[in-house]
Amino acid sequence: MLWWHRPCSDPTTTTAPELRLFSCTTPASGLVWLVLAVGCATASSSSRSRAGGEHDVKEVLETARAVLAAGGGEVEGQQVPRRDCSGFVRAIYRRAGIDLFADGHRSDNGVRAIARYVDHHGQWRRSAVPVAGDLAFFDNSYDRNGDGKLNDRFTHVGIVDAVSGDGTAMIIHASNHGIVREPMNLFRPHDATDEHGHAVNAALREKGPRDSARTPHLMSELFAGFGSVSTSPSR
Repeated sequence: MLWWHRPCSDPTTTTAPELRLFSCTTPASGLVWLVLAVGCATASSSSRSRAGGEHDVKEVLETARAVLAAGGGEVEGQQVPRRDCSGFVRAIYRRAGIDLFADGHRSDNGVRAIARYVDHHGQWRRSAVPVAGDLAFFDNSYDRNGDGKLNDRFTHVGIVDAVSGDGTAMIIHASNHGIVREPMNLFRPHDATDEHGHAVNAALREKGPRDSARTPHLMSELFAGFGSVSTSPSR
């Protein structure tokens, strides 16, 4: 069954070859990949990180996997959002003592607030092969402004759980059908499956009334960048 991802609500070392992402225009969509950031839930500028909290990648991943297995739950006494991508990611990282909304502006949505945190306290990875615990950002996962164009930045975010030898990253994220774990492979950006029928890219964008057959919808086609806020990345 093919799942589509509607918009979120608003209010391991690998042996794969290295691929650098500076900017690359995809012929099918005309999109430009930039290692930038990607929105969903509204963030508050009054949010603050826990003082002295050090990001523990292992703890983040263990929490994300536990919530995924349970289909939801609580972290630090607060319910984990099941259909709000940025709220889900924020809740998981809170377990490691980090509030990813801490640097958000009043006008930011959740994903943009998380991107600001990466800008100020982390780094953007210029590689098609991420590290477990990284944040994966996406553009144009839906037509947020309703103009029928591929100009919607910062529309989705998830957490990289693991990376296989062929470069396929498994992303844990909150979608319209709950918390899921799905594949993305930037070396095969337009393929949903490989030659053996194994899934390598999940669908992220639902076909809208203004979308054409060439409108990108796979995770890799909508990819915007990998960000890390880890002080000691897990490899």
